Amino acid sequence: MRALVLRGFGDAAVEDVPDPIPGPGEVVIDVACVQPSVTECMLLAGAPVAMHDTLARRLVAGPTRFGGHEFAGVVGVVGPGVDPAWKGARVTAVETAACGRCAACRRDRPDACPSPAVLGFTGPGAFAEQVRVPAKTLVRVPAKVDAAEAAAVQPLAGAIHGHAAAGVRPGDAVLVIGAGVMGVLHVQVARHGNAGLVMATGRSPAKRDLAARAGADLVIDAADDVAAAVLEATDGIGADVVFECAGEGTFELAARCVRRGGTIVMVSVLPAGAPAPLALLRERSVALLHPRSGAGGYAPGSGAFEHALRLVERGDVDVAALISHRLAGIEALPEALAITGDKRRYGALGPAQVDVFDWDRA
Repeated sequence: MRALVLRGFGDAAVEDVPDPIPGPGEVVIDVACVQPSVTECMLLAGAPVAMHDTLARRLVAGPTRFGGHEFAGVVGVVGPGVDPAWKGARVTAVETAACGRCAACRRDRPDACPSPAVLGFTGPGAFAEQVRVPAKTLVRVPAKVDAAEAAAVQPLAGAIHGHAAAGVRPGDAVLVIGAGVMGVLHVQVARHGNAGLVMATGRSPAKRDLAARAGADLVIDAADDVAAAVLEATDGIGADVVFECAGEGTFELAARCVRRGGTIVMVSVLPAGAPAPLALLRERSVALLHPRSGAGGYAPGSGAFEHALRLVERGDVDVAALISHRLAGIEALPEALAITGDKRRYGALGPAQVDVFDWDRA
């Protein structure tokens, strides 16, 4: 099959690689649509963010495959011990899978697993025509959700995790810093959750318009005095919860916008050694949270991915509005990385998607 191979930072190309073979408890999925995340683009380019050192060590050993955890496809092959009914199912997959063997997993605390497998990070992902995943991570895609929407649902699941971590209460004033994909998704989740006043910041008029259409009550130009606008809108108190989704020197802004005793949720991935306003956070007793990744277990009958897909299916969250660039064929992966890595240059609203095949015609 064809897949993206990384030979060095900034040196990725689509090459022939062996077809994946499922082991016990695994399936192989024919990838219908995949999109790169901004974090993957940063890591592939060599940015010193989380996982950089791990990827650097892998590259010292030789060419490697990296990235591809936001995707949708059709189960093509099921491995030993997997229900054959999965074959032919339209699915996506949770990117994080606990090991199932450690002390935390044995105590039914997979969220505390010290060495989970992460699709595309600890092993090959969906930047390929086929991807192998544990069957336990499969999530069925509802009939009314298309492949492009399903491929874009992982960031929405991340937004759901963020709001669960923050415990947004009825009427809370929420500020979302950044009106990119994650920012707009956080606005939509806030609007359909417990939040009262929903505020958002953005640099470009197009993204600020997206935030307004997503349900933000107040949209602030990032070039203006954001803290002053937030304080004015909240009678001088500040936001109860701030979701930092910009990652461009806005940590201190978040600290100035949150109320005393409030909460900041760090959604964006910061570079190693990024400055942090720790004294201000301590002085104001601000809680700093990092949302989890993976399935999440908030209700017995549904995880974060299932809930995210239902939100899309019902039309409560519009992920399609964030898809502005769609490319055809697996060979377009390097172009998709370039567009996603520099959205401003290409005028992209969100990640560039790659359509590998049309599952409606397969």
